[in-house]
Amino acid sequence: MQQVALLILSLVTLQYLVLWFRLKRFFRGYSQADPTAAMPNVCIFLPCRNEAENLPDCLRALDALQYPAEKIRFLVADDHSSDETGAILANWVSQGKNRQLIPLDRPPVAGENGKALAMALMAGQVKEGELLLFTDADCRVPAGWAKCMAKTYLQEFGLVTGITTISGNSWFARMQSLDWWLTLGKVKVVADWGFTLTAMGNNMAVGEGPYRKVGGFFPFKEVVTEDLALARAMYGMGFRPIQLVNRAALVRTLPEPGFARLMKQRKRWMRGAFLLPWYWQWLLGLQVGFYLALAVALYYVPLLTGISWAIKILAQSLFIRTFAAKTETKTRFLDLLSFEIYNWIVSWATVLYYFWPGAIQWKNRKYA
Repeated sequence: MQQVALLILSLVTLQYLVLWFRLKRFFRGYSQADPTAAMPNVCIFLPCRNEAENLPDCLRALDALQYPAEKIRFLVADDHSSDETGAILANWVSQGKNRQLIPLDRPPVAGENGKALAMALMAGQVKEGELLLFTDADCRVPAGWAKCMAKTYLQEFGLVTGITTISGNSWFARMQSLDWWLTLGKVKVVADWGFTLTAMGNNMAVGEGPYRKVGGFFPFKEVVTEDLALARAMYGMGFRPIQLVNRAALVRTLPEPGFARLMKQRKRWMRGAFLLPWYWQWLLGLQVGFYLALAVALYYVPLLTGISWAIKILAQSLFIRTFAAKTETKTRFLDLLSFEIYNWIVSWATVLYYFWPGAIQWKNRKYA
């Protein structure tokens, strides 16, 4: 048993060294299109549900976007909120001619993803040739976001996913931020290797033509990870979605306020993880299996295991630090060390919570 445990420890350490090497040597920055070329018309989607607390900051960020006013439109929707979301959106829409509040005829029925359904209905207002940009109400987009995404997008991509990080100064928020850097760093390396099969619905651009070719979000209205489903459909249709990582494409979102909320988020994400191809599931499985192997190996060969663990933490920290630096973001050394304990707890808690009987809960709705 100890040989198997040590093998798993070695594989995970090797994994991070390979990830770091490929990040350093094969990172694709995707130089933007001809700067003299005309900017495309863009349409920004913002579906909202019970986001009254977060909307003001989100809308201020959209107001600050640096993009030709005659070439940008905003489609927003209130997904049957029980707070003041609808009133806030209506007031914001009234302040600009390029803003439209899309009425949603009905709430989702049992089994339907309200967000996917809302975006599918909103897409009925999209004009031919527009570039569709997506974000969420708990996000803050940078001023150059729309321009960066539009300049990078090519028809052959079909879909461009930007980079998202967690804001907040508390220890719990900083740990979530490192977790996102770690996960999205893996996504970026694998994508640059030629295997893009996921996306982030709070920061992505989709061409109108490719969007309609895959049927939009309607085919995925019963999937709780609709962004992942859309990316997989794009790939299946011959498009090659990319991951764009730079400061101009860096969107900030809010941390989960507590451990219980974090587990609910992770349970939803785990549902999507089972739709990923084998190599992604292998990477995720190694991550979880590492800590079980660590406990076993510490019992049998504590000194050798301790050395192996230290090397793994160093390689993991180096990878996170290098990836975050691609967006000119700095990470704290002590945070990188304490993140290992956080990651141990969250990884196993996520597995246990996922298989614990109970529905997925998201936006005050339950999904079987």
